[in-house]
Amino acid sequence: MGVSRTSLREAVQQLELDGLLIRRHGHGTFVRSSPLLQSGLNVNQSASQLIRAHGMVPGTRNQTVRPATLSAHEAGRLAMKPDDPIVVLERVRTADGRNVVFTRDLIPPALLAAAGVEMAELLDENMSLYHFYAVRLGVSVIDGTAWIRPDLAGKAIAEMLGTAPGTEMLVIEQLDRDAGEKPVLLSREHYVADAFEFVIHRRGPALSGRPQLPDR
Repeated sequence: MGVSRTSLREAVQQLELDGLLIRRHGHGTFVRSSPLLQSGLNVNQSASQLIRAHGMVPGTRNQTVRPATLSAHEAGRLAMKPDDPIVVLERVRTADGRNVVFTRDLIPPALLAAAGVEMAELLDENMSLYHFYAVRLGVSVIDGTAWIRPDLAGKAIAEMLGTAPGTEMLVIEQLDRDAGEKPVLLSREHYVADAFEFVIHRRGPALSGRPQLPDR
C-alpha cells in the first residue's frame, strides 16, 4: 500500500474510534456489521432521536402497555410505595430494521388520570414518550439521573431483541424529573452493546506549570 506500519496502525486505530472496526483480543480486527451509534451521555435524548441523528430509520416492535405494581427498588426511585400501581410500557426499538434496544418505561398512573388520558394512548408510535409527556400529559421533563452498567442478556431480553442469551448489553436505568424535581418517569433500557457507544465530554484539569504560591 506504500505506507509505513505506523501510518497503517494509526489509520486502523482511527477507524476503530469511529466505530467502523471492532478489535477482539486474540481473534483480530473486524469490520462492524453495522455502524456504531454514538451518543453523548451529557444529553438526554430518546433512542429514536439517537437513531435518526445517525441517518438511520427508527422503528418500534412488540409494543405493549399494561398495569403492574412497583417493586421496592422501583418505588424507592419514584418516591412511591412498594406495590403501588404503575403503568408499564415496553418496546423494542429498531435501527434500519435491526433490533437494537429494549425499553421498559414506568409511568405513574396519577399523571394519566390528571390529564384524562387512557393507558392505551401510550401506544401512539407517531409521538416519542417525552413528546407525549409534554403534549398529552402537560409534564415537561427537565432533567434526569442515569445509572449505567454492563450486563448479559437473559432469555427473555434475548428473545425480545432476537439475539442469543448471554449477548453483551449496556443497561441504562434513568429517573426523569419535572421542573419541581418530582420523579415522573423511570426507564430501563437494554442496548445491544455492539450497536452503540456512549461518550461524555470531560473538562480539566487544566493544570498550570507555574508553582503554586502559599496563601497569605
